[in-house]
Amino acid sequence: MVVLSMSSRSSTSLGAKFVGAVLVLGLVLLILKWALITAAILIVPFGVWWAWDQTRDQRATRRAEAQQMTDRRRRDEIESRASVDAAGGCGWCGSRIAHRDDRGTLVFPVDFHRAEIEEQLRSASASR
Repeated sequence: MVVLSMSSRSSTSLGAKFVGAVLVLGLVLLILKWALITAAILIVPFGVWWAWDQTRDQRATRRAEAQQMTDRRRRDEIESRASVDAAGGCGWCGSRIAHRDDRGTLVFPVDFHRAEIEEQLRSASASR
């Protein structure tokens, strides 16, 4: 009888270990499944929000870059008028005499008319 109860006790111990292992495995799979479902539920709204935010930021960046390019083109166009024309005169004011600064040195028309150019740029940007 002692031998029989010993074999019975070892098989119960083996069965208990198996049941314990199945329970632990089930618990691990349950936690993993819960984490994956929670991640899937949260990814959808946050993914939509992230994509919308990125698109909005890109549009704003493109709009700002386009505005800077427009401003730069406008400045280049206005400054190009203040140049020496083919006859050697000022393209801005039409003077045939070379422009000189306060010290008497020759200056380019764009430098001589800088204040007028900036004023025209300010008035152009204020009218928009």
